[in-house]
Amino acid sequence: MGLKNKKNTEDPEEPLIASQSTEPEIGHLSPSKKETIMVTLHGATNLPACKDGSEPWPYVVVKSTSEEKNNQSSKAVTSVTSEPTRAPIWGDTVNVEIQAEDAGQEDVILKVVDNRKKQELLSYKIPIKYLRVFHPYHFELVKPTESGKANEATAKTQLYATVVRKSSFIPRYMGCNHMALEIFLRGVNEPLANNPNPIVVIARVVPNYKEFKVSQANRDLASVGLPITPLSFPIPSVMNFDVPRVSQNGFPQLSKPGGPPEQPLWNQSFLFQGRDGATNFSEDTALVLEYYSSTSMKGSQPWTLNQPLGISVLPLKSCLYQKMLTGKGLDGLHVERLPIMDTSLKTINDEAPTVDLSFQLLSSERPENFLTPNNSKALPTLDPKILDEKLRTIQESWSKDTVSSTMDLSTSTPQEAEEEPLVPEMSCDTEMNNYWQAMQKMAEDILSLRRQASILEGENRILRSRLAQQEEEEGQGKASEAQNAVSMKQKLLLSELDMKKLRDRVQHLQNELIRKNDREKELLLLYQAQQPQAALLKQYQGKLQKMKALEETVQHQEKAGFPVLSASGLPLGSMGENLPVEVYSVLLAENAKLRTELDKNRHQQAPIILQQQALPDLLSGTSDKFNLLAKLEHAQSRILSLESQLEDSARRWGREKQDLATRLQEQEKGFRHPSNSIIIEQPSALTHSTDLKQPSELEPLLPSSDYKLNKPSNPQKETANSQQT
Repeated sequence: MGLKNKKNTEDPEEPLIASQSTEPEIGHLSPSKKETIMVTLHGATNLPACKDGSEPWPYVVVKSTSEEKNNQSSKAVTSVTSEPTRAPIWGDTVNVEIQAEDAGQEDVILKVVDNRKKQELLSYKIPIKYLRVFHPYHFELVKPTESGKANEATAKTQLYATVVRKSSFIPRYMGCNHMALEIFLRGVNEPLANNPNPIVVIARVVPNYKEFKVSQANRDLASVGLPITPLSFPIPSVMNFDVPRVSQNGFPQLSKPGGPPEQPLWNQSFLFQGRDGATNFSEDTALVLEYYSSTSMKGSQPWTLNQPLGISVLPLKSCLYQKMLTGKGLDGLHVERLPIMDTSLKTINDEAPTVDLSFQLLSSERPENFLTPNNSKALPTLDPKILDEKLRTIQESWSKDTVSSTMDLSTSTPQEAEEEPLVPEMSCDTEMNNYWQAMQKMAEDILSLRRQASILEGENRILRSRLAQQEEEEGQGKASEAQNAVSMKQKLLLSELDMKKLRDRVQHLQNELIRKNDREKELLLLYQAQQPQAALLKQYQGKLQKMKALEETVQHQEKAGFPVLSASGLPLGSMGENLPVEVYSVLLAENAKLRTELDKNRHQQAPIILQQQALPDLLSGTSDKFNLLAKLEHAQSRILSLESQLEDSARRWGREKQDLATRLQEQEKGFRHPSNSIIIEQPSALTHSTDLKQPSELEPLLPSSDYKLNKPSNPQKETANSQQT
């Protein structure tokens, strides 16, 4: 369309150069697990100026919201206009792919950008989830400019675009045997003599061609040109994207401009899905192709198309549907010379131009073979004369003459019908022929109705079988759900039993833990209550007190029982006489030994206490605690035995001292015993006293200090030594 670009860059968001084609390859499905948003940017009006007030040099960038969020560059970019303008014309088609699972959250963003300063002039955001699959939306995107002046003619900007949401499969329409009808328009067959501009085509399938012709005669806007859907932003409601199930004017699709003007060529495929598809074949359904000059799309209102250059009509009747199914391979037909009617266009031979097209039925949700310039030639060819005679083409679409004819169209061509004059009076034979023709037409109508009834009955049977199958599947589904519910309840009961067992086990372990803690506390309390240091210290202190008391008793007895020493060092009796030297020496030796042993015992108490203090630090377990308790009990029994032995020894020592005192008094009174008797008797008494201090055989071996304390003296040896001196 005369688009040029002075810049050539590899940046994906830079505008395309004019020679680059933005048309997608022939194919109507998106890749697997993806969806494709095909946007055709036609043009815009009243674009805002740049920030500095200069004229914009615009192009359009199309991307998804995820690409915008991740700052990804988009490859869906149109070309830039040949010069700065506020009413650009692009005519470029770009594609944006998204993941099918993200279609509910994604939006498609259309941004108009200035080429020189890379400033964003406008931005539109359309939710993808609102778009119906494979339906062509022709939008007029309206968004107020930044100035917001409502009283000016250029207060609003309008962007014109066609948006189609493509899926990876064609959805099945309820009650239809086929998915879609594909129309492939090749081009004009003969060179044209009076066409100065490229031609665009608007293709549509109308359910009732007669009513459509009446709407066009009344200049109904929905039936003329390309119907535009205004879409203001922000989008007020989802109802702006609502599509009726049936439209009297069909859902038109716009082709790219076909050139060169001398012989336009399109090679474009149109896909009619849903009620526009193949199962809508009937006596009134028709494919309508309208031809417009591309220059009619320019101006202040570029998409209000003017009077068409011509029109082509292909009736889609049930017999044509049956003929399509008889072909081999693809279910389609090829029409080489479909005439363009109601036109002023002429070929170089001064004839009405014709177009070449093909069409086929698509029976699969994911068809592999779409029509191309190569495989469309392999379809069976449909002769236009046969099309006129056998299919009883609507006369209004073939002839400019508006006078109805009563002749049988199966035996005359459209040209003969135009040339034959009307006869005001008919003969009887003519009336009979008309009667038979009417009867024949009625019979044919009855047969066609019966065929349609049989077809409907077959479809009803299929629907009933499907309904029964669905009910059966639902019943099986309910049974399986009941079984699943029972199994789930059983699993729930088992899980509850397991949970109960686990709770009991946890409770048992908690009780065991509490019992162990109580036992440990009891042992700690027992250890604290029977600390060996305190017990041994107290016992040894008691032992020292008893030894001190014994020492005081000995000293007191010595003071009370022994006489005063004489000048010679010998003890004096009551009468002033000297005691025997042997008795005195024995008493001194015994007293010295007792004092020595008392001093040793007094000096060795501290090491024993220190040794007992260090014992608890070496304990590191329950066995050490029990050993300590056993040692403590043994020590207590040992101390008790020592105390009893000390008491017995003290009593015997007192008696012996008393006996010695008595003998000394007897000697003082004159009752002297022989010295030999004293020497002989004294050791026996001392020996008897020392025998009391012998350790018991059951006692353990004591330290060296205890052994020396309890070691018996040898009075016999000492007495012998004293006698020798």
